[in-house]
Amino acid sequence: MENTNREGFGSSFAFIMAAVGSAVGLGNIWGFPYKMGSNGGFAFLLIYLILAAFVGLAVMIGEHVIGRKTGMSPIAAYRKISKKFTWLGYMAVIAPFVILCFYMVLGGMVMRYACSYLTAMIGWNTWGVETATDFYGAFRINGVQMVLWTVIFIAINTAIVCGGVGGGIEKFCNVGMPCLFVILIIVIVYVAVQPGAVGGYQFMFGLNIDPLKEDFLKVLKTAAGQMFFSLSLGMGAMITYGSYMSKKEHLQRNAVIVVVMDTLAAIMAGMIVMPACYAFLEGNTRGGPGLLFDSMQAVFYNMGGFIGDLMGFLFYFLVFIAAISSSMSLLEAITATKIDSDIAKGKAPKRRITALVFSIIILIFCLPTALDGIGMGTANGAALPTPAELFGLDWAEAEGIKGFDKDTTYYTLGEDGAYTAVEKGTAFDESTTYYLNTTKTWNDCWLDFYDVISEGIIMPVGAMIMAFAIGWIWKIDMVKEEIEASGTKMWGKTFFNICYKVITPLGMIVVLYGQLSEFFGI
Repeated sequence: MENTNREGFGSSFAFIMAAVGSAVGLGNIWGFPYKMGSNGGFAFLLIYLILAAFVGLAVMIGEHVIGRKTGMSPIAAYRKISKKFTWLGYMAVIAPFVILCFYMVLGGMVMRYACSYLTAMIGWNTWGVETATDFYGAFRINGVQMVLWTVIFIAINTAIVCGGVGGGIEKFCNVGMPCLFVILIIVIVYVAVQPGAVGGYQFMFGLNIDPLKEDFLKVLKTAAGQMFFSLSLGMGAMITYGSYMSKKEHLQRNAVIVVVMDTLAAIMAGMIVMPACYAFLEGNTRGGPGLLFDSMQAVFYNMGGFIGDLMGFLFYFLVFIAAISSSMSLLEAITATKIDSDIAKGKAPKRRITALVFSIIILIFCLPTALDGIGMGTANGAALPTPAELFGLDWAEAEGIKGFDKDTTYYTLGEDGAYTAVEKGTAFDESTTYYLNTTKTWNDCWLDFYDVISEGIIMPVGAMIMAFAIGWIWKIDMVKEEIEASGTKMWGKTFFNICYKVITPLGMIVVLYGQLSEFFGI
């Protein structure tokens, strides 16, 4: 029996827009382009698409099934299916909380960029630096501004979640998601006509699989991690949104639409960033995590004048829509847990108070992320030390090396405080200081510290065990029964049975290995 005390989406369109909004976030607009740029373009895209079809879709359907079957948020949902798996529900709530401890900060940064481009269009320079390209480094160590914009972003999320499923989340996504795709198209068209942009398309879509021959495992684990994070899997959001889905909705079709639209948004983001790098940055697609805030800033600066400001505003505004549609889904997953607990105890749910309390707690845990300058630390002028500085752990300098060991990865330290891997084949320069990645990246900033807990461990472990449980314990018939509750026949039962029993758990092992390898060098 469905829980009639809970809210729900008003239509199939509303659910799809909300689920797409949860999936389409910074993982698409930020993570996908920079990881593609660092992993061979087409080779990365090919592996990503394969994983989305064979792993991502199965996990998406599984989470929707668990949510709709129980009509509850993660903890209560897993407890209802089997008390032995209640701990999986707790993992699915801890993950979004930890993610929001850095995601809210990034969302605030995106807002700051969008607002500065908007004011620049009317002739009001709010960058506060001599040139806009100098802003990234200065902004990161300005603790007051970092915290201020984080607070603003959290406040917007809180207001939407306080409005409820129909009055807040649904209304925002019904407008926000179509706007996001319209803006994506506008910026894609503008970048496409720029001289040199064709190089970006060749990089993305040219049939080049050499990177797979060079380092298949690196491309595989990076694409797997990106696919998983991009689709908002293992975060409790899809279980929560699934619990708001009517039994009349075609669950399997909706899951396919969400995966396709999320993947499309990621590819469209790549069709902006990659050609822009070729048109304005001489083909430098290896901007790493700073690609969104630093490299793209240089792109719009090089465009110049009103057009540069307009394109900059449109780009960062669409990133803002993507960021907030995802972050509010994570806040909703946490809020819904307390609401379900109140309902179970016979209490009237207090959505607004619950959302506000959780937002304040999240803000407190966001402060280290905002105040360490995204890895700048006190050594580079930030207000708080990085975890490495705080605990006395740091990157070891490779002293006295005379050349590169072909089996060792070396790094250089940029002016913005970020480490960049030295590309293979680069000539050794005696005037450059090289660093060995001995303590790895989990402690180089609070963002990575939170990320290793959530994306690195909790999310892949939770999804791996969920898929295994569906395949071997609860059986595929549970999925079939819930899908066919709408009166539609499940297609591909054998395919999904194999996915849940073998392919998806193995895929999650690859994701887990990739995350641990990236963070700890395993």
